[in-house]
Amino acid sequence: MRRALNIILTIALTIGFVLLGVFVFRSSYIRLGYAFKDFGLSVAYYFCVMFNIRYNITPTVNFIPDVQTPQVTLPTDFNGFKNNTAQYFSLLISGDNFNAWLAHISLVMADFGKILVIILPCIAVLILIIRALYKRANNKHGKDTVLLRIFKGVSRVTYQPVKRFVMGYVAFIQEHSWIWISWVFIWILNFNLATIVIEFLAYYFYFAIEFDFSTIYTQFVKLFADLKTPFIYFPYWSLLFIIYPLFDRFRKRIATARLRHYEAKNCGFINELPIVSMTCGSMGKKKTTAITDMALSQEVMFRQKAFDILQKCDMKFPFFPWIMFEKALQAVIENGSVYNLATVKCWVISLEERGELFGYDGERYGLINDDGLKEEGIYSVLSTYAQAYFIYIIESSLIVSNYSIREDNLLIDSGNFPIWLTDFFPTNFRRDSRHVHILDFDILRLGKKVIENNPNAGSFEFGVIGITEIGKERGNNLELQEKKKNAEEANQKNDKFNSWLKMCRHSATVDNFPFIKVFADEQRPESWGADARDLCDIVNIISSGELKLAMPFYTIGDMLAEWVFNRFIGLYYDFRFRRGDNTLLVHILKSVTAWLWKRNIRIYNRYGYSVL
Repeated sequence: MRRALNIILTIALTIGFVLLGVFVFRSSYIRLGYAFKDFGLSVAYYFCVMFNIRYNITPTVNFIPDVQTPQVTLPTDFNGFKNNTAQYFSLLISGDNFNAWLAHISLVMADFGKILVIILPCIAVLILIIRALYKRANNKHGKDTVLLRIFKGVSRVTYQPVKRFVMGYVAFIQEHSWIWISWVFIWILNFNLATIVIEFLAYYFYFAIEFDFSTIYTQFVKLFADLKTPFIYFPYWSLLFIIYPLFDRFRKRIATARLRHYEAKNCGFINELPIVSMTCGSMGKKKTTAITDMALSQEVMFRQKAFDILQKCDMKFPFFPWIMFEKALQAVIENGSVYNLATVKCWVISLEERGELFGYDGERYGLINDDGLKEEGIYSVLSTYAQAYFIYIIESSLIVSNYSIREDNLLIDSGNFPIWLTDFFPTNFRRDSRHVHILDFDILRLGKKVIENNPNAGSFEFGVIGITEIGKERGNNLELQEKKKNAEEANQKNDKFNSWLKMCRHSATVDNFPFIKVFADEQRPESWGADARDLCDIVNIISSGELKLAMPFYTIGDMLAEWVFNRFIGLYYDFRFRRGDNTLLVHILKSVTAWLWKRNIRIYNRYGYSVL
């Protein structure tokens, strides 16, 4: 039913736009015909002159057509334009004109004053009545007043159905983009905008041959006449719905560019850190926020680095059927025979033993790559490619942490080469979020395990590890005095976690790059034992800045939201203290305030940042 209504409305609007073009904007289409005539003659004149072809063509682009004559109000020659302009400014800047303007302003102010005299007492009386009504205390918990019930009833049968239909119709138009594109095209024709473009091209070809500057004024006159149609008929109130979204998009683009710049600076800082780093600072300095930010950025950089390795391997043997190799690797990953980097290497070794090259012509294209430093055989490159591809296509998170982290990266695959969407600042918010893996410390223990025969033991190979409050997990020398290395149960002295830290890069290295990073935080460095701490770079947060907004030109919106909220919240809780029912005025004021507040929060959540 709704789809049928959408189709009927679309047909009706389209017919209405066409009929407006026939009966109201008929001259625009006649003018478009003249424009095409000017364009055709100018193009023909251009080619005849350029290629020395005999012609009997007179370009008409410098003539004003009959259909345009009634719209021409400017002088037809430039000298007349100069004389009229001088006369206009002499009349504009004169004592009589200024006195007339003052007289007009005084009349307007007088009318405005009369309106104020009537309105202000009415407003004062209304405020007094509302205050008197709202000071009456009651305990009618959750009950609506009569006016609010009437308002909700009327809204239920008028506003809400109309809103749902309009929003559904907008979604329908967005789903079928050809509809609004057709409408835009019709109105481009109705408003003479197509004529302006065609006339510009016609004059362009004429001017390229004649190079006659004296004809520019004639084109200006024609342009001014063509613009009269949109100036007369255009609904200027609609500019609010056009200009504001464009302005909002403009400032959001600036904000996104700033945030991407800051993210690039963050990535540069992360790249300077060693494999293990420890972020320290007093309570409230956003230590965990910092390592979360770094972990999310590092995961994206790992994906990008794996993609970079894939590109370079591809160039080493540019004619190898890489997609066939990738599909074979995906098949063994899906059947479970390949599940980590070690098994990836074994799989490539099995290919080498069988001499499998997926139809690659080694005699023609070669089996050795010489990069000027070393020679690499094709199977060595395939092993590197397979490991990087394994890291790249894993759809689960590369982050393992002992606290919850959400990520919004999305892998899109149409059956060929998959692409990761890893932009932290997308235009449309991605809702396919996932959470990172829960850290089981047994996967990092080379010695005794907390859970005997833990199936997860030794499973971690590459990725990002985030550990908050690591000192409480690992302790320092003073805290571990009672722990014994030869104890039967696992403890910090016999689980060989520190040994894992020292050797973790070996299993995670692909093409000489370690795909592993450990981010930890604690209030003070000494909370973690010296043996492990000496592996780290200690990042001390001296101060945590307030939340700032990367989006410019939002000061007025921010001030308005804050002012409305602060003004309303005092009245609201005074009302809550006195009364337990729901009233129409509070319902309306709360709806407006909540809308402004939530919009402001969304802006800060999407475009806010803090400097540490």
